[in-house]
Amino acid sequence: MMMMRGFTNFLALALTAGIAAGSATAQTVSIGALPQGSLSYSIASAVAKVIADKTDLKTRAIGIGGGNIYHPQVHQGKLDMSTAALPDTIFALTGKGPYEGRKHANLRVLARLLEFQTGFMVRKDSNIRSLADLKGKPFPSGFTSQKLVGVLVRAAFEAEGMSLSDVVGVPVPNFVRGTEQFVAGKTVGSYLAPGSGIVRKANAKFRIRFISLRETPGSLKILRSIAPGAYYTTVRPTKRMPYITEPVKMIGFDYLLQVGAKVSNEVAYKSAKALHQNKKALVAAHGVFRGFKPKLIAKQGLGVEYHPGAIKYYKEAGLL
Repeated sequence: MMMMRGFTNFLALALTAGIAAGSATAQTVSIGALPQGSLSYSIASAVAKVIADKTDLKTRAIGIGGGNIYHPQVHQGKLDMSTAALPDTIFALTGKGPYEGRKHANLRVLARLLEFQTGFMVRKDSNIRSLADLKGKPFPSGFTSQKLVGVLVRAAFEAEGMSLSDVVGVPVPNFVRGTEQFVAGKTVGSYLAPGSGIVRKANAKFRIRFISLRETPGSLKILRSIAPGAYYTTVRPTKRMPYITEPVKMIGFDYLLQVGAKVSNEVAYKSAKALHQNKKALVAAHGVFRGFKPKLIAKQGLGVEYHPGAIKYYKEAGLL
């Protein structure tokens, strides 16, 4: 009887230890993004779902603000990963632009996800047809929790011979709030990604359209001098965006999943593998991933270093 009781106690201890060991392997991974309602948050949520479904990692998206909010947290290890616009990552790594004098050297790329497109939205019945038509009118400004947006707006303006002083600035923390001000009639437009959920909400309130930017000889050089890594891109009509009825020229840049340098090689390897091998699951999670090209997930020439764990997988997959 004593032997049986001893064996039972031993078995209970063993099971407890096994459960503890099992729970230790189910690591939680956090992905920072812009606030809910933004395309950034939708992308982070889709990425988190696929990584969680295809690995043993517990992954979750956290909508906390712009890059100037989550870049420092990824750098410090308070967040494991985040979505990131390439221009913003370049600024953060080099300590320039919104990060003047503060280098965030612990940022690494885990995956190049897709081309991100951003532009200027106005009411469909508005007589505003170009950026020049915004002169003297109220438009969102400041972008205190999403400083890259302010940089992109300034870059677009200066590429067309304008400045931020040409509009009446209405201070907002981010482009979600800027669009809310637009819907409330306090501004004549907003600047954001055409695939954002908040754009669809605005279009449901009253019909909207996007202004096509004017690309001229030398304008790309001006654009990139202010927003490194940015370029002009054309957004074409699609059923997902009924407010795009003809090709519209906007600002584009590579959109990344970045990761802290201190994140383990194992986590980076598993995450890179899950994303590269599961485009269908990404598309099912959000339609924007129809533009995801697995062959470009390890795109070179970005000017930003990849995480060693991701590099290991991409070499095995023949991408590097």
